[in-house]
Amino acid sequence: LYAVDPISGKVKWTYKVSNPLMSAPIVYGNLVIAGEGNEMSPTGSSPSHPIHVGTPPSALIAVDRITGRVVWRRDLQGSGMPMPAIVDGVLVQHNGGSYLMGLDPATGSVRYAINEHSFASMSAAQPVGGGTFTSTGVDANAVFLFRARDGSTVWTYPLSGNGSGMGDCPSVTDGRRIYCNYMMPPSTAVPMQSERSAIMHAYAIDVGSGKRSWDVVLEGGVIPIRNESAIPLLARGSLIMGSNLSPYVHSLDPSNGSTRWRFRAHGPVRGGIVESNGVLYFGDYAGYLWAVNADNGASIGRRRMHVPFNVGSPIIAGQTLIIGAKNGTLFAEPLSYIRSGRD
Repeated sequence: LYAVDPISGKVKWTYKVSNPLMSAPIVYGNLVIAGEGNEMSPTGSSPSHPIHVGTPPSALIAVDRITGRVVWRRDLQGSGMPMPAIVDGVLVQHNGGSYLMGLDPATGSVRYAINEHSFASMSAAQPVGGGTFTSTGVDANAVFLFRARDGSTVWTYPLSGNGSGMGDCPSVTDGRRIYCNYMMPPSTAVPMQSERSAIMHAYAIDVGSGKRSWDVVLEGGVIPIRNESAIPLLARGSLIMGSNLSPYVHSLDPSNGSTRWRFRAHGPVRGGIVESNGVLYFGDYAGYLWAVNADNGASIGRRRMHVPFNVGSPIIAGQTLIIGAKNGTLFAEPLSYIRSGRD
């Protein structure tokens, strides 16, 4: 875990653990909380029937924001990759061992641990409002709405048992609907396997009823071994998401899923997309940074960085895009530099 000066790029402190830290860190007062855990499946798993995700050690960890010293650590039975959230003062996480955890964010003490028999992988606990949050699980493929105070289930929406990538997609919500995406095989007669043809779906679920609002087919391609979903964004009244199968970014109407525009990049866009002043910024797997008009999908500028941009959550600080690349490089690029590029 790194603390980096956003102006100079200088590393202020690091905190090293045994397994990867793939969840986006969250700040709670003077604490920084992140999840430790890998993407491995234990012996006995198969791509079509995994047991759970994560081989030890897996944990939620809180460190001091100024010094990087550990304040508390809570071991988990499955991967800590899924991003936690703080809802109504409770640190909530649905982890790779199928457990829904509720903790005191200041001390790490456990308030509840409930086996949902459906594990999360790279998804995130997404606050919805009213003390509730949503999460998505795999094996028993489903979307859940939980109450933070006690971990009780408000509703469960089952997804296709032949699908894949549900546990990889961190959902986004506008308070009315929950949006995400998943993969389906070309034929529903066979289960999804890694490294085979797949079709990408985007969907929306009504927050109040837990019923499907819409489910649309986007495009097909070859599903990768890991990172089977794209990270959605709500911006300027549209649902924006890339694709892990094909080099596209989509703008969808949140009310019905219809396509407003589709932009072709040079590689799949699996990571997060950020918006500023009507411009979308993101990286693709071919190694390009892009600036795209959020309203019509027109390319404004691009820069070739010669390194793939995989799953990750870029941020904008001031007028600078900060984004991590697959080779471990952290880039800080002026937005104007990306917009003016024609590489």
